[in-house]
Amino acid sequence: MPMQMQDLSDLYVLKLQEIYSAEQQGLEAMQQAAQAVTTPELQQGLTMHIDQTQQQIQRLDQLFQKLGAQPSGETNLAMQGLIQEAQKLMSQGAAPEVLEAGLIACQQAMEHHEIACYGTARTYAQLLGDDEAVQLLEQTLGEEKRTDDQLTQIAGKINVAAMNA
Repeated sequence: MPMQMQDLSDLYVLKLQEIYSAEQQGLEAMQQAAQAVTTPELQQGLTMHIDQTQQQIQRLDQLFQKLGAQPSGETNLAMQGLIQEAQKLMSQGAAPEVLEAGLIACQQAMEHHEIACYGTARTYAQLLGDDEAVQLLEQTLGEEKRTDDQLTQIAGKINVAAMNA
């Protein structure tokens, strides 16, 4: 039975559940992508973000514990769709450089979704006066933005290679 949405507090918990689902799904997708790529810089970047994502999930667990709420909720449909795009790309037998360029684009779309979600959750936490949560969400938001920037830098090289494939 869906949760009753009475106030911003309820919406905040729902947003955190959506983020938790997105992170869990994204973790699995990144593990698949890390195995599908061969460029060391991209492989290393994905592996680093896999470790970071596990820490981000632990931070979310902290927030749920503090709120007395459960992390389980509905599947994050936006993230599910973004991951399906990446899986479709991986199944099309693309040249390695083309596959990597496409996977970077898919990964950045996932990062942008997470950036939007974390930004919203941080704003809710600010309004609800939860300074500890604001700090944890801000930390993760910064990590997601840095990952996006790193992917942009890596894409600069890989996109050129894909053009010449």
